[in-house]
Amino acid sequence: MRVGRRLSGLLAFAVLLAVVVATAWEQQPHGHRAASAPADVFSAGRAFDTVEAIASRPHPVGTAEHDRVRGHLVDRLRNLGLDTEIQSGIGRYPAAIERDVLGMARVDNIVARLPGTDPTGTVYLTAHYDSVPPAPGANDDGVGVAAVLESVRALREARTALRNDLVVLLTDAEEVGLLGAEAFVAAGRVDPRGGVVVNHEARGAGGPVMLWRITHPDGGLIREVADIPFPNTDSFSTSLAGGQTSSNTDFAAFEPAGLHTLDWAYAGRNAYYHNPFDDPAHVDLATLQQMGDNTLAQARAFGNRDLTDADDGNRAYFSLPFGVLIVLPLWVIIVLAVAALLGAGWVVRQVRHSGEASLRGVLGAAATALVAVPLAMGATYGLWEALRAIRPEYRPLFVDPYRPEFYYAAVLVLCVAVLTAWYALARRLFGPTAAAAGLLCCVAVLGAGVTAIAPAAAEILVVPAIAAVAGVSLTFVVPGAWRLPVLTVFLLPAAVFLGGIAWSGLQAGITGAPFLVAPAVVLFGGLLLLTLTHAWPVRRAALLPAAAVLVTVALAAAGLAVDRVDDRHPLMSQLAYALDADSNAAQWVSQQEPDRWTRGFVEARSLPEPYAALYPAAVAGGPAPAAALSAPTAEILSDSTDSGHRTVHLRLRSTRGATALALRYDTPVHTLRVAGRELTPVPNRGFRLEAPPPEGIDVELTAPAGPLPLRVVDYSWLPGSGLADPPADIFYRQDSTAAVFTTVKGL
Repeated sequence: MRVGRRLSGLLAFAVLLAVVVATAWEQQPHGHRAASAPADVFSAGRAFDTVEAIASRPHPVGTAEHDRVRGHLVDRLRNLGLDTEIQSGIGRYPAAIERDVLGMARVDNIVARLPGTDPTGTVYLTAHYDSVPPAPGANDDGVGVAAVLESVRALREARTALRNDLVVLLTDAEEVGLLGAEAFVAAGRVDPRGGVVVNHEARGAGGPVMLWRITHPDGGLIREVADIPFPNTDSFSTSLAGGQTSSNTDFAAFEPAGLHTLDWAYAGRNAYYHNPFDDPAHVDLATLQQMGDNTLAQARAFGNRDLTDADDGNRAYFSLPFGVLIVLPLWVIIVLAVAALLGAGWVVRQVRHSGEASLRGVLGAAATALVAVPLAMGATYGLWEALRAIRPEYRPLFVDPYRPEFYYAAVLVLCVAVLTAWYALARRLFGPTAAAAGLLCCVAVLGAGVTAIAPAAAEILVVPAIAAVAGVSLTFVVPGAWRLPVLTVFLLPAAVFLGGIAWSGLQAGITGAPFLVAPAVVLFGGLLLLTLTHAWPVRRAALLPAAAVLVTVALAAAGLAVDRVDDRHPLMSQLAYALDADSNAAQWVSQQEPDRWTRGFVEARSLPEPYAALYPAAVAGGPAPAAALSAPTAEILSDSTDSGHRTVHLRLRSTRGATALALRYDTPVHTLRVAGRELTPVPNRGFRLEAPPPEGIDVELTAPAGPLPLRVVDYSWLPGSGLADPPADIFYRQDSTAAVFTTVKGL
């Protein structure tokens, strides 16, 4: 009898584990349509032609290649029959972005319009067409641009008119601060009737396309997302991302304009983000197909909807396999959270009444389960820190290594080690029934706590909790032979949620694993262990976590052996050169700890003035030779003082054709006009304008009367200067520049 129960428990656990794996696999993109697909559907094969055409070389703003890409895209849109124009202007950092220098750019947005039959607003299909200097930008954001163009082509071929206006907005200068989108909004180009923005982004080279951020209230938008082919999203993720600015997109410019915005992106294989090998050869056509299918479906859905009929409520939602998105009112989450608490309390009453566990034992198990979550988080964080100590080149990475699969597996197994260690300890200290009931109470209480703070974000805990509570409760009332099958069925939500979170969470980045993957493995994996109440080994249970730790070490070692830097997998480095034209002295500067390449130029130390003022984030520096780089000029057009205010009008120009011009000052500035745009001065120390015209830019500023020290700086891409060309297995980060600065004379 005992052997049969043990085998049944192992089988039930194996079934749930298979569901976890199947869910993770199903979420990944699979297959694509070839170029020969019917004309009215989205074809990744056809869209890939656009990626190849625009992402063969880097095309940062202000370069000749950037101009070529813009011309190609304008021609494509006009050939599709859209009324296409270039909207030129000056963009600045959106208000949500705060830096020591105000970022600006001369931008050329591509705006193409397809009129609707009876418009109630405008649907904007947006992506940015610039790249960073080191990368061709095939994924970031060539795939997004291609998805938009191929979707519009399919719409035109279908010959079905949309009710609402459709605008293709390919923004400029996103990579240097979301400046094209800001310029579009600031110029008053947004439809006053309102509209919906479907934005396309990438932070890697594959993986599932996720709706990771959305404007709130989101009820009306999510209702349409639920009907698209791949509605990969959940309200937990979008609630957390709502206040995020560290990984920003054009969303930050569109949201303040009152546009309902959906931010779609993918992040798998993110070592190729802003990398020289973000080229067409590293585009996953299955990911492109998934993004394009969603884009075309949203264009049709929002294009035919009454955009004035807004649903002002927020919703809780989560995705299931096979393209199912469950959308619930927030009151349902609140009811379920309360029901889970009450149900867990009833379970505790039952096990106490039967004598299988004491209240003290259940509370002890619940407390230790709660502690296991931060322990798993700390263990996974410590694992990555240990790997960074062993392999110093990982330290500056804001992405994963090139071959992270062994590390991903190590993270999962380490979390399993913490989970099994807790379970073995809880069973020994409090008994198997108390351990199970305690974990159930832990998840229910956490779900209720999150519900009290943010109901939309609580679905990730509440749904598995209420299902598990219901399953355990039913085991007290169904016949004995049905108890395990019933419990297994009601643990399926925990398995689906674990499968949906674990692998996609790892693909988003190892650095985020402690905060998402570790809690999911401990809590949802712990719920799956309820099937092993009678199958858990009584003796030598400690061997399971011990074995998991050994496997973790082996996987981490395999990762270190497999992941190597070479010409096809280069190391990211950061180095800048700064020339003081007044003294004809120069410094090497780095904003990351010296690596095996930059160690030949800099050492960890503070910079002397005036370099320290120009590079406040620098951590290393070193003397550099004075290169023959001509200094930028500042012509004083007027200088007057009145009523305690000094107004200066300048014309700044780069004499060497640099791609950016900046003006730095320490004096508080009251008013500022740059290249014709009035700006509200913010607490910073100047501005930087990307893509300045060859003839220069006009600047007018007002400051308190008295001395007005100003410094003009121009910047160019360091590899183009010939000063420190790296070897083939090194590439420079996008902020690696050659700068020349000089004091404005005559002030």
